[in-house]
This record gives sequence, structure tokens and C-alpha cells, in this order.
Amino acid sequence: MIFPEKLRPGDTIGLVAPSSPVPAEKIDACVALLQNMGYRVKEGANCRKVYHGYLAGTDRERAADINAMFEDKDVKAIFCLRGGNGSVRIMDLLDYEMIKQNPKIFVGYSDITNLLMAFNKLCGFVTYHGPMVYSNMLNHYDPYTKASFEAALNMEKEYVYQNPREAEMQVLVPGRASGQLVGGNLSLLINMIGTYWEPDYQDKILFIEDVHENIPNFDRMICQMKALGIFEKIAGLIIGQVTECENAYDSRFLINEYIKDQFADLKVPVLYNVSVGHDYPTGTFIMGCDCRIDTEKKTIEFFR
Repeated sequence: MIFPEKLRPGDTIGLVAPSSPVPAEKIDACVALLQNMGYRVKEGANCRKVYHGYLAGTDRERAADINAMFEDKDVKAIFCLRGGNGSVRIMDLLDYEMIKQNPKIFVGYSDITNLLMAFNKLCGFVTYHGPMVYSNMLNHYDPYTKASFEAALNMEKEYVYQNPREAEMQVLVPGRASGQLVGGNLSLLINMIGTYWEPDYQDKILFIEDVHENIPNFDRMICQMKALGIFEKIAGLIIGQVTECENAYDSRFLINEYIKDQFADLKVPVLYNVSVGHDYPTGTFIMGCDCRIDTEKKTIEFFR
């Protein structure tokens, strides 16, 4: 898997909105924020568009911005403003052959999971499940989130992910495992099934997270993955932040209890309560990267 060139002070970051829109005044604030960090900023031509209320421009406009940023030789990294809805609508409009020839740092999560997995699988370079400019950096760029993101972007031979001190990782099934990291937002992974950008799960470390799902819905998605044999293929499982996941039927059976109920008999190592996902603070994972998990040390290591 290819690692893009590192981001240095003075480099140009391209801003894109592949999914839902961001208010224009907030985009101004996002640009100013990155400039104050010491970067040049190139805003996607269509970032300020709104289409049908929930999309940041038409499908062709949003795809054109991504294609243009990868083709632009001045752009060193591409940061997504936010997730939301709509990335699935642009997957057939991206120039994967051109993108493959221009690997760059690409950062996002949530609805951006489609793009993270597609660039891993079809273009052969790692991507970053990390903070988005509007969703995280503008108001929630705490020291932990910043340090984790910068450590991932500046990885040399190895990047050791660790939770914040106040949030301990939990071990459900002990052991060690290694493999490329795949996954992201669970609801997006379910919607990828049968598509050409669906990840290959064989011998991989699977990472899942989600937000605004309830326990029955989360259970339905996990059971679908079980029925497809996905959990029999993987080498290890990392469960990140499952945020605002309620159970209207039994307030005592929440996400941690559900995880223990569903995965205690899994035949591979399982770590949960990992601080990557939709909550604050949030860490950064390098998707498509070779990864080792060690439940005894409670570490997740990325290496070249």
C-alpha cells in the first residue's frame, strides 16, 4: 500500500464536501483555521453549493471537486469538510485511474467511509479515518485529537495508536493479530455490500464505529455481516465509538453489553471502547495500512 507524501507547513490543502453541505460562513472559518495552522488552502469550486437541501452540490459537482484536487499538482492533501449523506451517489463519477496516479493524503470518516475504502481498494494508497475540518477541527480540535492526527500523518516506520488517558480500551477476546485495517462506519459498510468498492475482509483487521443508531438497528447490521461470513474471515476486530446508541426497550442493555453478548465467542482478538469515531475526542486510524493489535498491551500499531 502506497503512503502519500507528508504534509509540511506551507503546503496546500484542498477542501472538499463530498456529502452534505456546510454553511458558507463556516467554510470561511474552516479556511481561516487551516491558514492559521500555516497551510495554504484551495477550496473546491463547488463547496458552497446546496442541492436538494442535503447535498453539497450535484453529484457531478461534488465528484468534480474531488477529481480536480487529486489532479492539481499544487495540492498536497485533501481534507473533507464533513460527512452526512450522498457520497454513494458520486462513486461512479470518480476518475480512479487518474487518482491512482496521484496518491495524496485523504482525510474523513462517517459518510466518507465509501471514499476511504474505494481509494484503498481501487487506487492502492492508504487513507486517514481522522478529524474533518467543519465537524471536528473548527470546534473540537482538542490536544488528543490533534496529537493523534499529526502522529498518523507523520508516521515513519510505525505509528502506535493509544486511547486518551481517561478512556481505557477494553478487551473482550484476548490475543494478537495482524493484517491490513479495513472498515469505518458500520452503516456505510453494510451499504457497500455487493459494490465494487466493498473491502476484501479476508485476513484483515476490521474496524467498526457508528452514530445515531439504536441497539436493534445495530444488531440488524451485525447479524447481516455474520450471515455473510465476514466475522469468519477477519483476523481481528476493533470496535470504536458507537455514539448515541440507545435501547428504548431495555436501558440496561446498551452498546457495551451488546458487544459482550455478540462477540464474546469470536475466534479472533476483539478490542472495544476504542476512541475513534463520532465522539470527542477522537483518534486517527490509517486505513489500508498494515496493523497489529495486542490485547495484553492494549495497543494498536500501524507499520510499513
